[in-house]
Amino acid sequence: MSSSPNGRGGRHREPIRRLRYDDLTALMIRAAARGSSRAGGSAVPALPWLPRSHSGRRFVIMAVLVALAIWGALYLAFRDWRARYRARAAYGASQVVTALQPLTEIVPPAVDPGEWREAVSRTQDLLLTVTASNLLGIDAMRALRAELDQAVARARARPETALDELAGVWNTMDHRAAFLFHDSRSPSGLRHVRPALLRPRQSR
Repeated sequence: MSSSPNGRGGRHREPIRRLRYDDLTALMIRAAARGSSRAGGSAVPALPWLPRSHSGRRFVIMAVLVALAIWGALYLAFRDWRARYRARAAYGASQVVTALQPLTEIVPPAVDPGEWREAVSRTQDLLLTVTASNLLGIDAMRALRAELDQAVARARARPETALDELAGVWNTMDHRAAFLFHDSRSPSGLRHVRPALLRPRQSR
């Protein structure tokens, strides 16, 4: 039985193979080689529109070198930033937070000593968070230390004002860095809770 033109009842014809770009390149190279051999030449002439084989390798090497240079620059910048941050945090913990330590020796009138020391400790924790938040530079921390020294001096001179002085520290920190008081991981949503024995901040 003869095969029908439309393919019914006969064997399927092989699909026509399309010429791809790489096949065309191979054909061009073979044709150039045959032409050179017929002309008596020994070298195959280069096709100007074909890319050189080593250009891709050169591009990869240059890309890797550029990536390494960028990574090295970023690493050096990060290391410098981290060193300066650790220096500021260490200064805050050793110089700013400890400024309130003399307040533990003062007990305001009609205040339980244990509650007072707890309030001072919680205020120090607040200052530790502020100084470790990378918001303040060394100069700003020195200025804050001077403010705390003045508050402690006034409280030691007049113990009855110690509550107001400690409340003033909370008011100042709330004014300068209120977002540091909040913590979404805490059940109450607050990272630092104002001691109950301190007067609440007056809203303006």
